[in-house]
Amino acid sequence: MRRSVGMIGTSVILACSAPEGREVSATAPTTGDPPTGTSTTEAVTPTTTEPTGSSTHATTDDSGTSSSTSTTTTGSGPIFDLGGLPDMPPPPPLPLPQLWYSVEDLLVYIELNPADGTVAQLVTSTLLADPTIAGVVNSCALTMLEDGSLLGGRGIDGQTRLFHIPKPPTDGSDVEVVMLGDMPDGIYVEALHTDCDGRIYLMDTGLDSVSNTGNRLLRFTGDYLAGDLSYEVITDLMVAVAADIDDMAPGIDAQGAVTDNPGFGIDSGAIYNLDYTTGTGTMLGMGGTYGIHSLGGPLFDDGVSRLYVLSVDAEVFSADPVTLALSPVLATGPGLASGNPPGDTGFAGPLTACNTGFPQG
Repeated sequence: MRRSVGMIGTSVILACSAPEGREVSATAPTTGDPPTGTSTTEAVTPTTTEPTGSSTHATTDDSGTSSSTSTTTTGSGPIFDLGGLPDMPPPPPLPLPQLWYSVEDLLVYIELNPADGTVAQLVTSTLLADPTIAGVVNSCALTMLEDGSLLGGRGIDGQTRLFHIPKPPTDGSDVEVVMLGDMPDGIYVEALHTDCDGRIYLMDTGLDSVSNTGNRLLRFTGDYLAGDLSYEVITDLMVAVAADIDDMAPGIDAQGAVTDNPGFGIDSGAIYNLDYTTGTGTMLGMGGTYGIHSLGGPLFDDGVSRLYVLSVDAEVFSADPVTLALSPVLATGPGLASGNPPGDTGFAGPLTACNTGFPQG
């Protein structure tokens, strides 16, 4: 989807400071018969013999010129030679395997090696935005849209402000940010998630960021990139297995394919295999802190899907999707001049083709 939006030019800080109520103690640990011959000794008038099953029809156009067309018939009817069918256009190329996160006035791009999923480079850009985001800021949510742009959120004084990055840079250049507005009804969002059909989900944190009281899964129904932040409630998560969800990631099923639901949910380092529409699931173990994302096998040379987590110290790890065994640190993001935790944010990346597990509508 392409929409026209006004670009913003005034530089500000989109801060994500450590929350008072948020837990920060967790650490990263696809035939016809042939012509019949006739012989005779008598003189005969020459005739033209055609193979059985073939017919020729003379036609005359408006100018009186004769022409002929031919068809081949079989026992089941005529077959017309339509010539070669047009080739189907090739599918769009897959993006490089990549991860993104945003904290304070930074946007961080992490390019991964297609061969083995290790980090090829980590590039930091500065956000440019207007109006100023002031106040105590927390819960830096981020998700990638179908077109490769990024949708982000900042929790500000108990409410969430959303922004859009139409063209995320991978070269470290400054980033133009479009402010979309505040979530209606004072909703505080901790996580954003894109499903296989491109729809956007929001994790409403409810009463606070440490319990499941008031937690709900929401889905945009309006043209959110044009500032219409209308939503519907998909499910009540007050009885979810996880007390709180800091980030939502695609899941990896038993065959190794990516799914949008169930997925991986993370709560201060505790990772769950979670059905977002029912709240049911299983705690798998610990890893990272607030950021988690999985990438589909088609993005990698070996066809294996991979899971990544981000620690509160901005350390990037890959994690076994079953055992959660962590790799050595693959990369570490930049520190913050404010002294706040540099990894107090969610993870984002592209979603490969999959079948959605969310309800239609």
